Amino acid sequence: MAIAGLLVHTLPEDLAAVEAEIRRMPEMTTYGIHQDQYIVVVAEVPSGRMEKRVDAIKDIEGVLTIYTTYVTLEDELLGD
Repeated sequence: MAIAGLLVHTLPEDLAAVEAEIRRMPEMTTYGIHQDQYIVVVAEVPSGRMEKRVDAIKDIEGVLTIYTTYVTLEDELLGD
């Protein structure tokens, strides 16, 4: 399982709609708003699907960009 911390950048007027859309996505958890323009997200996804999940967020109307703040694949690398 890959775990990634993401900051999803939106305009302030799009925050609520984008956050609601992300909350409906499997394997995504939101942890609030930062500086009235970033949604804090943690993705827990098998590594082979991570890119597809992040692309799905990128495709949400109102998303300006996504910043990756943390990624780990340690359990997959160790064979757990």
